[in-house]
Amino acid sequence: MKRMAFLFIIPLIFVAAQDVTPVRSYFGLIAGLNYSNYDPKDNAGNLSGMGFQIGLGMGIEIGSAIGIQIAPMFRTTSFNRPILGVDTGANFDNLYLPLSFQLKAGMIPVISPYLGIGMAGNFQLSGTAYLGEIRSTINNLENDLLFTFSLGTDIKLKKMKVSPEFSFNYNLSADDPDTQNRTETNYDFHFSVGFFYTP
Repeated sequence: MKRMAFLFIIPLIFVAAQDVTPVRSYFGLIAGLNYSNYDPKDNAGNLSGMGFQIGLGMGIEIGSAIGIQIAPMFRTTSFNRPILGVDTGANFDNLYLPLSFQLKAGMIPVISPYLGIGMAGNFQLSGTAYLGEIRSTINNLENDLLFTFSLGTDIKLKKMKVSPEFSFNYNLSADDPDTQNRTETNYDFHFSVGFFYTP
């Protein structure tokens, strides 16, 4: 009999927890700048450059402490370095698709900082390589998996929130498959601001 009562109590506790822990959704626009660094390990120096990103952000907040966000974005990345006084590098247009889990200090009423951790896919849509004034299209485009870590804060304004965020991305698949025994590294930093509606 006690076991039967226990089996009925567990679902009741779960239902009560759902009432106490509200789930809220949000969506909006995210835009920002990025700085990318790429080291091909060829003893000629690193390639680096600035780009931008813009896209949509949407997610849910579970209670006041947990968030899950996905933000498909168009982003540009730029990599260049001088070789014998000549600028050499490449520019890419990408589909950037990060998914992050956020731990929020949601009990603070107006400003709520958070830590985020997650993964992102970066899919190169087009690329242009250059050597001085000479330009050429890159046909061998890559798809990469990135580890992401972010620091941000939610500034709550009634049914809106503004979320400035700094994030670090490390490319987990940056090695060149066409070159044996060469371990490349690629990472970038994002600074972005999200403007979200919270119904």
